[in-house]
Parts: sequence; structure tokens; C-alpha cells
Amino acid sequence: MSVILRVGAGIAVLILGYFVLGFIADHWAWFASVAILLAGTVLGGWILFRSRGHESRDRALTAERHALMRGVDRMNLPAFDQMIGQLLVGLDVKRVKKFGHRKNDLGCNFVVTFTNGKRIIVRAKKDDRAMRSRNGNRHVQILGGEIKARWDCDAGVLITNANLHWMHHGSRNEAVAAQLGVLIVDRDRLAEWLETGMAPAALRPVRAALEASGSTAPLREH
Repeated sequence: MSVILRVGAGIAVLILGYFVLGFIADHWAWFASVAILLAGTVLGGWILFRSRGHESRDRALTAERHALMRGVDRMNLPAFDQMIGQLLVGLDVKRVKKFGHRKNDLGCNFVVTFTNGKRIIVRAKKDDRAMRSRNGNRHVQILGGEIKARWDCDAGVLITNANLHWMHHGSRNEAVAAQLGVLIVDRDRLAEWLETGMAPAALRPVRAALEASGSTAPLREH
């Protein structure tokens, strides 16, 4: 291409650019609206694609946990207690001492001594089909009253395969548990613990399950 043609093409591009920029400047609101619409469409499509991916993974995860907990539901009491004992041994503990079932059917008790010297009483209570509706709160109250008086521990943990967070019962159970120094590990938290091998945050070694003070204090999830 000759020099004249190159110069002519450059001038033509400049002139065309001038008119294009002028047109955009005169109709900037229209162009801005189109750009916002396109950007919103792209962003919405990306979010929808990501959310569908998360929903698919969540559904698969939920199905796996449901299957896992159905196996737990079929366990007899000794097998359930043994499973809970194995989970507790996997924590940052110095000693786990088991106390068997009693006639009042409150569940199996484990006194857990952590490496920092703190002690908790863990009550393993398999679902008896009444825990969810009314007995869950009762078990929390009884355990909370026994932490110091009976077991000389710093806090308590109630572990059950029952769902204590359904409908309006969840907030009530958690409020009572917080007042009495009890951590509730019910169906969903237990399923996550079993599936991932990760204990609830309040029981992980970095927290040693308890506050630094020697008085009874609620265990809290983070």
C-alpha cells in the first residue's frame, strides 16, 4: 500500500472516529442504558450459573448427609454411644471417661478433660421420637443444672440425632442452652461432624471448647 493510501486511511479513521464520538456524546444516555443493561444481563447470567452449581452441590451434600443420618437412626444405643465416644476421642483431649445409661433414660454421659485442664460433660441422647417436640428443651435444662452440681465440669454438650432446631423450637432451645452453658449438637451439626470429621467450632482444639475463665460459660458457635 502506498504512503498516500495509508495517510488517506488514517485520515478516514480519524474522521469516522470524530463522528462516532460526536454521536455517542449526543446520545450518551442511550448508550449508558444499553451498557448497563448488557452488564446486568451478563452479571445476572453469571450469578444464576454459579447459584445453580451451588444448588446442585448442596443437594448432593444434603442427600449424602440424609443417607448418613439414616444409618445413625438405625443404630442401637450401644452403637450410638460408641460413635459419640469415638468423635470425642478425636478432639484435643487428655481423657474421655464414659458413664453408662441410667434408668431415667437421660442418655449416656462422657466427662471430657481437655489438654488445658478444662472439663465438659457430654450427654449422648439418641432420638426417642419425643426429643424434637418437647423433650429437647427438658434435656437441655437437666444437663445445664448438672454441669457443676453433679459433674463438677465447666460446660455441657448435648449430642443427639434429633432435630432440635425445627420451627420455633430452635431459638427457644438455643436461648436456654446459652443461659445454662450448654452447646447443642443436634442432627445437622452431628451430620456435618460425621461427614467432614470437623467438630463444631466450639469443640475444636484451637478453642479447647471453653472460655479461659473457670466459671460455667456458654459454648458458642462461630
